[in-house]
Amino acid sequence: MPSVRWQCAFVLLLDVVAASKLRTLSDRAQERAVWKHCALEGNLVTVPGAVRFGWASQWVESELAAGATCSSASFQHRDPAPGVRKVCECTSFSSATDKIELGTSWHRCAREGSNCACSSGVLRFGEDSRWVTEEFRLNSAPVPCALASFGLDPAVRRVKECWCAAATLPPKAAKVAIVMLSRHPPDLKTWIKYHASHIGVDHIFIKLEDSPGVSAILEQLSEEERTKVTLLGASNQAASLIGMGEDTRPEDDYTSLQARQMVAMASAKRSSEAMGIDWLIHIDDDELLYTQNRKIGELLAAMPAGSDQAYLPNVEAVYDSADVKSCFMQTKQVNLNRYTFESYANGKSAVRVARKDAHPAGPHQWRDAANRELESTHMDQEPFGSPILVVHYESCPFARWEDKFWELGRTSPQKVSQIPFPFYRESITKMQSCRSRDSGLPGCSRDALVALWSKWKTRGNSNLKQEDLMPLNIPWDAIIA
Repeated sequence: MPSVRWQCAFVLLLDVVAASKLRTLSDRAQERAVWKHCALEGNLVTVPGAVRFGWASQWVESELAAGATCSSASFQHRDPAPGVRKVCECTSFSSATDKIELGTSWHRCAREGSNCACSSGVLRFGEDSRWVTEEFRLNSAPVPCALASFGLDPAVRRVKECWCAAATLPPKAAKVAIVMLSRHPPDLKTWIKYHASHIGVDHIFIKLEDSPGVSAILEQLSEEERTKVTLLGASNQAASLIGMGEDTRPEDDYTSLQARQMVAMASAKRSSEAMGIDWLIHIDDDELLYTQNRKIGELLAAMPAGSDQAYLPNVEAVYDSADVKSCFMQTKQVNLNRYTFESYANGKSAVRVARKDAHPAGPHQWRDAANRELESTHMDQEPFGSPILVVHYESCPFARWEDKFWELGRTSPQKVSQIPFPFYRESITKMQSCRSRDSGLPGCSRDALVALWSKWKTRGNSNLKQEDLMPLNIPWDAIIA
């Protein structure tokens, strides 16, 4: 029987080997990984080396031998995307230090802890698809590639790096419009100012339903901002959907809403053609288009000539507490893990207006005359992740959640059961059981409703992990001023 000393030495040797493998993975991870599909879940991986297992943005990594099974068992039984059939991707690591992102060249200038010399002054700090971007003085002294220089940590507990943008003239910007259908918009003034003044949207089409008082909101905007807004026509859509009796809520509004959104999208596209707009994007009144340091027209101007649609991934806002009032300005973090979203996770899209036969196929995409998908670019395939995100401030503030799901309370039980989002199903069911917002029934007190909202929408949500969160970098003081 081996001696205790021999067993200890053997264990120590295993630890050294394991540590060596970890260092090897860590060292290789410093290089940019080029991942390629190499097996479906359940099949064999034929290429030895670094392999990742998962889908979309959710992965676990390990060193595997050739012939290993593409399954969670090969990755210490870790499942990064429960309920989804996953794949394995193998990698060759590239030492390339230059990347082109929609017309802008970036050079990797430092690993975290070193200094970055960047003549343009435009630096990004992060890794993979998680970044914050800052503009420093032109030809300034080298900038430490560290959290202290950027103030925000885009990738918690991950080794980050810095990239410098080339000092080049931006391309001629494309003209971009957005279209939105809204009932009782939560913060229309801020929504318009952000898009019209901050990220450079050229025109905004708004279809309003049952929303009095909008004229007063528009009067608070600057003249330049007002000229960018076209109201497609206000209507009391809710009134046309009222059922019998005193209950004035729309019936089955969850499904009828999408049909009305497509009408607004088609109308805005016709108007965009007449106005010489290049790209049109449909978003909602609780969503913001988010870019780091470039105007949206500059980014879309660099789209491939043969691509008529750009898919923009969405992320979800995470709130500090139910006390949040100004959802746009008070939100500091977003959740990037689509498997823990409380609402949709298939993003929105920008359509090239010049594509004459493009028509809306639901609120998330456009199709051609034969109902086929347009030639499309998926923005999350760009080298640093998507340069344009749709930030979804869903069900915020708390009072808006009350109104929204009280109205959705007339959705039929059959359609409620078909809604894919547990948060929606629980919220609708709660409002149906409470019958009214002030019923006094057990479980219907304000405290009970706040607790339900908070368990889904705040950082207290047990499904949220710190590594899934990314900070937002929006200069609200300058935008509002």
